[in-house]
Amino acid sequence: MGQSPPDSNGRLNAVDVLSLTALLLLAVVVAFFRRQLREEVFWLLGLYAALSAFVLIAAFRAPRQRAWRLVHDFSPILLVIAVFSSLGPIIDCASPARWDVTFARLDGQLLGDLPQRWRDLLGRPAWLVDAASIAYVAYYVAPVSLAVLLYLRRPPADFRRMAFTVVLTFYASYAGYFVFPTLGPRVSAEAGAPLIGGDISQAVRVFIDLAERTRTDAFPSGHTAIALLCVYFARQFSAVAFAIFSLAATGIVFSTVYLHYHYVVDLIAGALLAGGCAWMAPRLQPLLEPHEMRRWLAVRLGHR
Repeated sequence: MGQSPPDSNGRLNAVDVLSLTALLLLAVVVAFFRRQLREEVFWLLGLYAALSAFVLIAAFRAPRQRAWRLVHDFSPILLVIAVFSSLGPIIDCASPARWDVTFARLDGQLLGDLPQRWRDLLGRPAWLVDAASIAYVAYYVAPVSLAVLLYLRRPPADFRRMAFTVVLTFYASYAGYFVFPTLGPRVSAEAGAPLIGGDISQAVRVFIDLAERTRTDAFPSGHTAIALLCVYFARQFSAVAFAIFSLAATGIVFSTVYLHYHYVVDLIAGALLAGGCAWMAPRLQPLLEPHEMRRWLAVRLGHR
């Protein structure tokens, strides 16, 4: 402990620039499909304007007040949740086709009966369905927990690197939902038998229905990508953290197929996404730092 808080001397940082860019691109897409979206245009554009204002206010208040500094550093949590929740109607207009038939067929062609045996493991006892349900929602806790650990115990640069990589991965997965909108092998509550489980599973299904408002979010698997990134950054933190987050990631990945939320090919795509973003983030992050952007522009303009 004792580290100075991240970004205490700056204003806008690379995560802010990335988020503002994503919000701008989404606003452009909404404006393009304004006729199809109809009355939803106004609340979507209003949401993106409000989120952009929030980013700017938090960034410029952060150097002056400690509370705003904390808000600014953890603001990506709000942003990725709010953006994800808004995507459903936009995807429906921009990409009406669905890829479920293709990915279900790929699962069978590449993996045979493995996906079905995965979903039927041990005959689906209630205790295992409940355990998988707990593991599934661990996805919401894992990145925040690791971020807090890095924030309190590691140099600010480590926190900023994780924050940028994770946010980049979220936004990249959202782009994937536009290109390959997929519902996944979901089972409705009315279908009954495949869901079963106990009270825990029932509560988790209610939570998922409320929290995951965007349904075409199966490919690539964000659960897999974020869980693997947590393992990647936990390995750099400590052996104990690596073991804990590896166990959590195993449960998260297992649960996504076992609970009928993902095809196995979704998980493969999520793993590739995690690797790609882990490679790209340290190369992209410096370029999006405002002071580096100003320096780049100064050099280019100076050569003219």
